[in-house]
Amino acid sequence: MSIFNAITNFFSKSPKNEQQKEADKIAKDAWLKNENAKWNLNFLMSLEWKRYEEICKELLTIRENGKLKVELTKIGADGGIDLKITDKKNKLVGVGQCKAYNSKITVEKIRELFGIMASENAEKGYFFTTSSFTNDCIQFAKEKKIELIDGNQQIKIIQSFTQQQQNQLYKMATEGDYTTPTCPKCDQKMVKRIGKEKGNEFWGCLNYPRCKNILQMRKVN
Repeated sequence: MSIFNAITNFFSKSPKNEQQKEADKIAKDAWLKNENAKWNLNFLMSLEWKRYEEICKELLTIRENGKLKVELTKIGADGGIDLKITDKKNKLVGVGQCKAYNSKITVEKIRELFGIMASENAEKGYFFTTSSFTNDCIQFAKEKKIELIDGNQQIKIIQSFTQQQQNQLYKMATEGDYTTPTCPKCDQKMVKRIGKEKGNEFWGCLNYPRCKNILQMRKVN
């Protein structure tokens, strides 16, 4: 049982006067505030790429309040996109990219997304990143109906949600192993390996040598 559930059960089962009820409310609000404070840029950057994509999907779903359906593409066959957005008639209206990067996103990535929008006949594009965008990106996106959502903006959007939505999103983000990256090809958690020549650490696929995918270690402040 979680601490929150234990507190909730205690509050619901204990006889209370008005002062006790007010004290209970203050205690619960303080607990929720502490949980929501965990939504910061460092935490967002600690999420492995697949979990980050899932959070981006859920964030956009909540923000659009049921007006749009947001789906993740399948691993290994995304066609260059991570999110597909359809309206209530199941018409494709948008596509999205989610990049858990440390460095700034360059305009080439945004141009690639625009090319996919054109080929898919999508009216709008979404580009999520844990980092930020160059000025060229911002200028290009304004002219092409592409919404750029950097790490700080994502935190602000999440903090604008209701307490319940924020808590549900945090629970989703932290379920199981949320920091070890997933192999983009095999959909299995990767393992730490050490290079024979330079002795550098990297993530390798559990199915090596059949799968030789590797990912570099990301630095999180």
